[in-house]
Parts: sequence; C-alpha cells; structure tokens
Amino acid sequence: MDFPEILIILLVAMVVLGPEKTIELATKLGEFLRKVRETWDELRYQMYMESLNKKIMEESEQTQSLEESQEEGVLEYIEEVKAKEVEENESGTTQNASDGTSEGTQAKTD
Repeated sequence: MDFPEILIILLVAMVVLGPEKTIELATKLGEFLRKVRETWDELRYQMYMESLNKKIMEESEQTQSLEESQEEGVLEYIEEVKAKEVEENESGTTQNASDGTSEGTQAKTD
C-alpha cells in the first residue's frame, strides 16, 4: 500500500468512526501489531536455536563416530602387536636383553 491509499483509508475511518474512536482503533491496532512482531521474533529465535542445536548434535555424533573408529583402530593395532609377540615367543627368538641378544644366549653368558 502506498501512502496516499493509507491516507484515504484513515480519512474514511475518521469520517465513519469519528476522531475518538479512530484514535482508540489506531492504539489497539498498534498494540496488536507489536504483539504480532514480538511473537514472530520469538518464533524466529526458537527456530534458530533448534537449527543450532541440530547442528551441534550432528557434529557431536560425527565426533563420537570418529572417536569410536579411532578406538577400534588402536585396538586392532594392539591385537596385531600382541599376535606378533606371541609368534616371536613361540619361535623362541625373543630378544629381551638390552644388547639385543636372545634369552638363551643371555643365560649362557651370565
């Protein structure tokens, strides 16, 4: 609506309702528009907070799945190291001495 249209509507309202009723109507209309604006702002804020919370939850889930996959990788690595140690112990060529000799050689030299 352009300003001349609003001016014509106000003049018609002034003629039909009278000056006192027009002022009351304008006051009530202003209060109503303020409440609508406050409600709209609150709704927009809530929608923003929900989208923010959703993003945080998604990032949290991604971080958690990444941590779980890293833990699985570490556990697999530990199992591989243990398996190699068991193989070395079974073959009897473990080197526990600080100079790199095997246990049997170390026992003979002591």
